[in-house]
This record gives sequence, C-alpha cells and structure tokens, in this order.
Amino acid sequence: MKRIQRAIATLILLSLLLPSYAAWADEEQAEVPAVNKVAEGSVVLGQETDNAPVHTAPVGDDALCRQIKDTYKAAKRRAHRHSFKGYCGAYVANQLVVLGINKSYLSANGKNTYDIYRRMSVTSGGYRIKTYSAKIYTLFEAIRAIMDEDPSARNILVGFQRSTSKSGRKYGHVLFIHGIKNGKIHFSDSCARTIDDVKYREGEPIVCSLSSFVQQYAKCKLDGVVHFEKIENGQKTKTSQRSVMSDTALASFQNEVAFG
Repeated sequence: MKRIQRAIATLILLSLLLPSYAAWADEEQAEVPAVNKVAEGSVVLGQETDNAPVHTAPVGDDALCRQIKDTYKAAKRRAHRHSFKGYCGAYVANQLVVLGINKSYLSANGKNTYDIYRRMSVTSGGYRIKTYSAKIYTLFEAIRAIMDEDPSARNILVGFQRSTSKSGRKYGHVLFIHGIKNGKIHFSDSCARTIDDVKYREGEPIVCSLSSFVQQYAKCKLDGVVHFEKIENGQKTKTSQRSVMSDTALASFQNEVAFG
C-alpha cells in the first residue's frame, strides 16, 4: 500500500514539475530566434554601412606621402608656427629650404613666387630651374609637359596671380608638388581642400589625378609652373646672369607678408 502511495505521490510531483520544465525549455528555445534576428539585423546594418557612399583618399606613393608629412612638420618647426593658416608663400618657401632646394629662405607672396624663379636658372641648393609660363601653357599643359619628360618628376612649384579667396585675390597663391607617381599628383596646400569629395587638412598629403588637380584650381589665374631638377654630380651647369638674382631685384619681389 505504501509503495502505491509513493508511486501516486511521484506521479503527482512529476505532473506539477513538467509544465514548468516545458515552459523553461520553450523560453530557452524562444531566445535563439531572437538572437538570430539581432545577428541578422547587425548583418543588414553592416551591409548598409559597407554600401554607404564613403569617400576615401586614393592610395598614394608611401615615400612621397611620408616626405610631405615630414616636410610639413619640419616647415612648421622652422617657421616657429603651429599652423600656416593659409600663408602659402611662407609654407612653400620653408618647404624649399627643408628639402634643400634653397639654402636660404626666399620670402614672397603667392603671386610673386613664380616671378622670382623665372629670373633664375639655378637655385642656391643646386637645382636647375625650368619654367612654364602661363603666356604659353595652361596648368594642364605645363604639368603634362613635365610628366611627358619625366613620368616620376619631383619638385614642382605652381604659382597663381590670383586665387578665389579674399586674400588670394590680393596676394595670389602658390603650392608645391612633391612628386608624380603612377600618374597621380602628390602635393599639399597651406589651407584645407576638398578634392574628389575627400577633405584634406592643411599640410596633409593630397593624392589625385592631373584632371582633378587642374579642376581644383581652375578658377585661379595661373602665373606659371616651375620644375626644380636636381643637378647630379658630374653634370655641368651653364652659368648666366640669371643664376643668382641681384639683391636689388630680389628685394623688389620679396615680401614678408606671404598670404596665399
């Protein structure tokens, strides 16, 4: 009798416990689809992010980009500045000293910089000067001519008589191209630029095609382009009166207020 009672008690206890276990089991199973939904939702969100129109800067030559960064830092140290704040003449002039193209600092406004170099044939750092005047070349034609002669050309200065900013309309603009590699222009500027929907800060390496470069400065009035070519050891250089400007001629072009 006692065995029957124990069996009945066990059955009653099981009948009470089974619904709770079933509910617990269903609850655990119910969370699996919920987790999957969250995971699926994350995948969808990830796809939306991946497909979003994010513009990234083109991959440039590592050595040229590193040179631009290092030169910018060195130019700021040399000028005792935290930023050039659009002072293009000062930025370019300091870069030319840092890179050894000039041994001494040549101060000029953006609109005067090309005029200084077109009167010279060799820099104080031993670089031959070749100029491309706006009277003969457009910006595209000048850079294209340099690229045709040397697809991996380095050290190119671009001077504008006027640019689009308020100070630029008065003082012009000048910038320095560190080099060309695989058809891409590698340069920086003394102010922020947005090229091909990519935003670049002052001094940051900018990498773009020739057409994008020309389009960026299409509204600026070109003075000319200067290509500084390193004179290798053993090469003979023709000297002339244009090799070094006279103090009087240089003073007429120099201006410590180097707006861009």
